[in-house]
Amino acid sequence: MLAADFACLGEDVRRAEIAGVDAFHFDMMDGHYVPNIAFAPQHLKVLRNYTGLPFHLHLELGNPDFVLENFPELDADLILVQWDTIQDPAKTFSRIMNRGAKVGLSLNPADDISAIKPYLHLIDSLLLLSVNPGFGGQKMVSGINTRVSEAKIICDEINPGLPLAIDGGITFENAGELIKNGIDWLIIGTALFNRENMGEYVSKIKEY
Repeated sequence: MLAADFACLGEDVRRAEIAGVDAFHFDMMDGHYVPNIAFAPQHLKVLRNYTGLPFHLHLELGNPDFVLENFPELDADLILVQWDTIQDPAKTFSRIMNRGAKVGLSLNPADDISAIKPYLHLIDSLLLLSVNPGFGGQKMVSGINTRVSEAKIICDEINPGLPLAIDGGITFENAGELIKNGIDWLIIGTALFNRENMGEYVSKIKEY
C-alpha cells in the first residue's frame, strides 16, 4: 500500500481487490528505523470498510514491542516484525499471537538467514526484503535469487510449508524466477499501482 495514492486509499484498495490481489501489505514506518513515515493504526481501521481481504502489517519501526503493547487498534491478520528490532523473538511473537494475528518475520538484505533457524518453527511466514527498507520504487538488490533458494532450503528443513514472501523491486520480468526459486507471496507496490490496467497485470503474474 506504500505505492498507492494516499489521497484515494479507499479507492485504490477497491481497485486492487477487483484486479485480483490476495491481501494488502501495510508498511508502518516511524522515521527512525527507516528514514520515512508511513501509515498509522487508523489507516487499517478505516480501510477495513473497503475490503474483506487480509491485512498484513509490516512494522518497520524501532520499537515493535511497545507498539504491540500500546496500540490495541492494530487490526491486522498478519503482523510482521523486523529481525533486527526484537530483543526476545519468542516474547514478541507471543504478543502478536495474543492479538489474534499470525506471526511474520522480516529480514533485511544483509541479515543472516541462518541466525533465525531457532525461531522458524514459531512463525507463520518469512519475508525477505529485496531492497533496503524505507521507500518504494527501489531496484531489487543483486543476488536475491540465490538468497531465496537458501531461505527455501532452510525453511523446508525446519518448518515445511512456511510461506516465503518477498518485497522490493518486484516486476513481471523478475517474478517468474523468484517463484521458481521458492517464493510463495509477491508483495508488489509500484509496479502494480502505477498501472492503469491492474487486473491484466495481476492475471499475468498469477500465470507463473
